[in-house]
Amino acid sequence: MRTTPIAKHLALPLICCGLLAPAEADEQSRAKGRAGLDDLSHEMCTCAAYFSLLSSIIDKSGSSETKAGAGKRIKSIGQAMLSQGINVATYIGVDEKVATQRVQLALKQMVETINGDPANSLRAMHTKYGLPCDELVREAPQRFVALLREYEAE
Repeated sequence: MRTTPIAKHLALPLICCGLLAPAEADEQSRAKGRAGLDDLSHEMCTCAAYFSLLSSIIDKSGSSETKAGAGKRIKSIGQAMLSQGINVATYIGVDEKVATQRVQLALKQMVETINGDPANSLRAMHTKYGLPCDELVREAPQRFVALLREYEAE
Protein backbone atom coordinates (compact mmCIF):
# COMPACT_ATOMS: atom_id res chain seq x y z
CA MET A 1 0.00 0.00 0.00
CA ARG A 2 1.64 3.26 -1.17
CA THR A 3 -0.40 5.58 1.04
CA THR A 4 1.51 4.58 4.16
CA PRO A 5 4.88 6.07 3.09
CA ILE A 6 3.15 9.23 1.81
CA ALA A 7 1.19 9.51 5.05
CA LYS A 8 4.44 9.12 7.02
CA HIS A 9 6.12 11.89 4.99
CA LEU A 10 3.15 14.20 5.48
CA ALA A 11 2.68 13.34 9.12
CA LEU A 12 6.00 14.78 10.27
CA PRO A 13 5.44 18.27 8.78
CA LEU A 14 1.86 18.27 10.07
CA ILE A 15 3.02 17.30 13.55
CA CYS A 16 5.75 19.95 13.46
CA CYS A 17 3.29 22.60 12.33
CA GLY A 18 0.94 21.53 15.07
CA LEU A 19 3.66 21.92 17.64
CA LEU A 20 4.83 25.29 16.37
CA ALA A 21 1.43 26.86 15.86
CA PRO A 22 0.53 26.98 19.57
CA ALA A 23 3.86 28.64 20.42
CA GLU A 24 3.31 31.19 17.67
CA ALA A 25 -0.27 31.72 18.80
CA ASP A 26 0.92 32.18 22.38
CA GLU A 27 3.45 34.80 21.29
CA GLN A 28 0.77 36.61 19.27
CA SER A 29 -1.60 36.45 22.21
CA ARG A 30 1.12 37.79 24.51
CA ALA A 31 1.87 40.67 22.13
CA LYS A 32 -1.83 41.43 21.78
CA GLY A 33 -2.24 41.32 25.56
CA ARG A 34 0.74 43.65 26.05
CA ALA A 35 -0.61 46.13 23.50
CA GLY A 36 -4.00 45.97 25.19
CA LEU A 37 -2.46 46.57 28.61
CA ASP A 38 -0.50 49.52 27.23
CA ASP A 39 -3.72 50.95 25.76
CA LEU A 40 -5.48 50.40 29.09
CA SER A 41 -2.67 52.19 30.94
CA HIS A 42 -2.91 55.06 28.45
CA GLU A 43 -6.68 55.31 28.93
CA MET A 44 -6.27 55.24 32.71
CA CYS A 45 -3.75 58.08 32.53
CA THR A 46 -6.06 60.10 30.31
CA CYS A 47 -8.93 59.53 32.71
CA ALA A 48 -6.71 60.41 35.68
CA ALA A 49 -6.11 63.75 33.99
CA TYR A 50 -9.83 64.18 33.27
CA PHE A 51 -10.89 63.43 36.84
CA SER A 52 -8.15 65.67 38.21
CA LEU A 53 -9.26 68.56 36.03
CA LEU A 54 -12.93 67.94 36.82
CA SER A 55 -12.31 67.85 40.57
CA SER A 56 -10.33 71.09 40.32
CA ILE A 57 -13.17 72.78 38.44
CA ILE A 58 -15.72 71.56 40.99
CA ASP A 59 -13.57 72.72 43.91
CA LYS A 60 -13.23 76.19 42.39
CA SER A 61 -16.90 76.52 41.46
CA GLY A 62 -18.25 76.96 44.95
CA SER A 63 -18.00 75.97 48.55
CA SER A 64 -21.15 73.95 49.12
CA GLU A 65 -20.74 70.76 51.10
CA THR A 66 -22.22 68.69 48.28
CA LYS A 67 -19.76 70.09 45.74
CA ALA A 68 -16.86 69.59 48.12
CA GLY A 69 -17.83 65.96 48.65
CA ALA A 70 -18.22 65.37 44.93
CA GLY A 71 -14.88 67.04 44.24
CA LYS A 72 -13.15 64.80 46.79
CA ARG A 73 -14.72 61.64 45.32
CA ILE A 74 -13.75 62.60 41.80
CA LYS A 75 -10.22 63.50 42.89
CA SER A 76 -9.94 60.12 44.62
CA ILE A 77 -11.08 58.34 41.45
CA GLY A 78 -8.48 60.28 39.47
CA GLN A 79 -5.73 59.35 41.90
CA ALA A 80 -6.74 55.69 41.74
CA MET A 81 -6.73 55.84 37.93
CA LEU A 82 -3.26 57.37 37.93
CA SER A 83 -1.95 54.78 40.37
CA GLN A 84 -3.39 51.89 38.36
CA GLY A 85 -2.27 53.39 35.05
CA ILE A 86 1.29 53.55 36.39
CA ASN A 87 1.04 50.02 37.83
CA VAL A 88 -0.15 48.55 34.54
CA ALA A 89 2.54 50.42 32.61
CA THR A 90 5.37 49.29 34.88
CA TYR A 91 4.05 45.71 34.84
CA ILE A 92 4.59 45.53 31.07
CA GLY A 93 7.93 47.32 31.26
CA VAL A 94 6.88 50.88 30.41
CA ASP A 95 8.66 53.46 32.53
CA GLU A 96 6.60 55.31 35.13
CA LYS A 97 7.70 58.58 33.53
CA VAL A 98 5.85 57.61 30.35
CA ALA A 99 2.63 57.27 32.32
CA THR A 100 3.06 60.67 33.95
CA GLN A 101 3.87 62.20 30.56
CA ARG A 102 0.62 60.73 29.25
CA VAL A 103 -1.27 62.50 32.04
CA GLN A 104 0.45 65.81 31.28
CA LEU A 105 -0.26 65.50 27.56
CA ALA A 106 -3.90 64.64 28.23
CA LEU A 107 -4.27 67.67 30.53
CA LYS A 108 -2.76 69.90 27.85
CA GLN A 109 -5.18 68.55 25.23
CA MET A 110 -8.12 69.03 27.59
CA VAL A 111 -7.18 72.62 28.30
CA GLU A 112 -6.89 73.22 24.55
CA THR A 113 -10.35 71.70 24.07
CA ILE A 114 -11.81 73.99 26.73
CA ASN A 115 -10.04 77.10 25.48
CA GLY A 116 -10.82 76.31 21.85
CA ASP A 117 -14.57 76.54 22.36
CA PRO A 118 -15.47 77.67 25.87
CA ALA A 119 -19.20 77.83 25.18
CA ASN A 120 -19.37 74.18 24.13
CA SER A 121 -16.48 72.86 26.20
CA LEU A 122 -18.66 71.13 28.80
CA ARG A 123 -20.40 69.03 26.15
CA ALA A 124 -17.15 68.37 24.30
CA MET A 125 -15.33 67.30 27.47
CA HIS A 126 -18.21 65.12 28.61
CA THR A 127 -18.45 63.38 25.24
CA LYS A 128 -14.72 63.02 24.58
CA TYR A 129 -13.58 62.18 28.12
CA GLY A 130 -16.44 61.94 30.62
CA LEU A 131 -18.43 59.12 29.06
CA PRO A 132 -15.40 56.95 28.19
CA CYS A 133 -13.86 57.54 31.62
CA ASP A 134 -17.07 56.67 33.44
CA GLU A 135 -17.20 53.47 31.40
CA LEU A 136 -13.55 52.75 32.19
CA VAL A 137 -14.23 53.10 35.92
CA ARG A 138 -16.86 50.38 35.59
CA GLU A 139 -15.05 48.05 33.17
CA ALA A 140 -11.32 48.44 33.90
CA PRO A 141 -11.04 45.51 36.33
CA GLN A 142 -12.61 43.05 33.89
CA ARG A 143 -10.58 44.40 30.97
CA PHE A 144 -7.40 44.17 33.01
CA VAL A 145 -8.03 40.52 33.93
CA ALA A 146 -8.80 39.55 30.32
CA LEU A 147 -5.74 41.37 28.96
CA LEU A 148 -3.55 39.95 31.69
CA ARG A 149 -4.59 36.42 30.70
CA GLU A 150 -3.56 37.13 27.12
CA TYR A 151 -0.29 38.71 28.20
CA GLU A 152 0.62 35.85 30.49
CA ALA A 153 -0.31 33.13 27.99
CA GLU A 154 2.42 30.54 27.76
